[in-house]
Amino acid sequence: MNTMTFSRLLGSLFSTSARSQSSKPTSPVRADPVAAPIIVGQGGRNERQLNVAGQAMLFRDEGGVVVQFRPAFDFELKQTSVGLKLMPSLTPHWEVLREHAGSLRDAIAVAIRDAQLPASEGGQMTSAPQRAETAPRQVRRPDDAVVEAVVLSTGPQQSGSARSAERPRYGVLQEWGEKEFPDGKRPGKTYESFCITLHHRGGIDVLQGEGLRDAIAEANCKLGDRIEVKRLGKTKVPAVDKHGRPKLDASGAQVLWDKWLWSIKKS
Repeated sequence: MNTMTFSRLLGSLFSTSARSQSSKPTSPVRADPVAAPIIVGQGGRNERQLNVAGQAMLFRDEGGVVVQFRPAFDFELKQTSVGLKLMPSLTPHWEVLREHAGSLRDAIAVAIRDAQLPASEGGQMTSAPQRAETAPRQVRRPDDAVVEAVVLSTGPQQSGSARSAERPRYGVLQEWGEKEFPDGKRPGKTYESFCITLHHRGGIDVLQGEGLRDAIAEANCKLGDRIEVKRLGKTKVPAVDKHGRPKLDASGAQVLWDKWLWSIKKS
């Protein structure tokens, strides 16, 4: 066997080995299945929803542990025509409150029993008053009635019946923003609230209420517009402190404030 024949033989051996390796099927790599998110509050057979001490609660049996949920609101900063506002979501979501060992019925019984106990005897409820004491003092109050803080001395004085909070107010929009108002419930103290100033023939009206922010943004008002302002009614909104944190009561539930709804139209 000469050198050329030996080289051809080696070449054929290597090419055959390479073809045999490339012809072997490769097994696909299996990806681990991604667990689908669990959606609670859909009325499943392992769920029970009921009111405990006047608050909606959801109990879900996870097999070995029962999870208790309560409604909570998300907050996010939104840009409006009057600046950044911390806006609560319109609908609450279910938030985990605590876990119970035992059956679904036992968990519901424990939650009802704890809600009936005083805060100092309620086991896990004892941490709630401490949290309330360490929270910063709230400066802003919920909406009060219409405040006519400034009235020109040359304007006619109106009687209490004529100053009905429900009648429309007309005037030229002079300014809006945060102002301090005297607190009638705490002599010598003040509180901040959003307000608008209207100028009209009879004088100046200062209307205050957090709901005016939304009404101005919806009406797309600007200074100098002649507008009609009317208070419509009340709604419940989540209470927050001056740092934007939700306010909770002694049981850890979300505190709700009364908020006046306003209507503003350009006239």
